[in-house]
Formats: sequence, structure tokens, C-alpha cells
Amino acid sequence: MTVARILYAVLTALLIGGSALARGIYRSEDRYNPHHILSLPPEIRASIAHQCDVPRALHDFAVYSDHDRIVLHYEHFYCQGRDVFCNASGCLHQVYVLSGGHYRLQRSYYAPH
Repeated sequence: MTVARILYAVLTALLIGGSALARGIYRSEDRYNPHHILSLPPEIRASIAHQCDVPRALHDFAVYSDHDRIVLHYEHFYCQGRDVFCNASGCLHQVYVLSGGHYRLQRSYYAPH
């Protein structure tokens, strides 16, 4: 019985320690990661590059819906020196749809954030 309690205590300590370590690693990551832009399809990256020289985004910037639609949420976007993606009406959202093997802009609108 005592061996089981000791084993349980050791396993619990390892799990709690591993969880804390994982949270520490996540927090040290640059949340505005350029990879969140680089992983987008080339047509969308080109459109973003036209708007911003050094774009950076949070993980929630691009939301994939089904396999043929991507919605960009500019409240999760950072472009040094440009703060034009949000205003009193909300933040820019752009909907891209897959058509003929390429993504094209379907609509742009401002949504509350």
C-alpha cells in the first residue's frame, strides 16, 4: 500500500511538473509568429505582403472553414507602422474561397472585436 502511494505521488509530481514546463515553453514563444503568415496559400500571402512589409500574426488570424474557405481576422494581425486594420466599426475580416485550385478574395468587411 505504501509503495502504491509513493508511486502515485511520484507520477503526480511528474505530470504537474511536465504541465508547468509545457506552459512555460508556450509562453516564451513569440505569439506574433511570422509562420502564421508563411503557412497560408501563396495567393493570400501575396495579398498580405501587398498590405504590409513585415507581417506578423497570432494563431487565430487565419480560420480555416471546411477545406475551401479561409477567413482572416485582422484583430490578430500586426504590421509595424500600420494600424489601419481596425477602426470604430471593428476590425477587417477577409474571406477567401478556393476556386479553380486558387484562393480568391470573396469579400471584405469590418466586424466588431
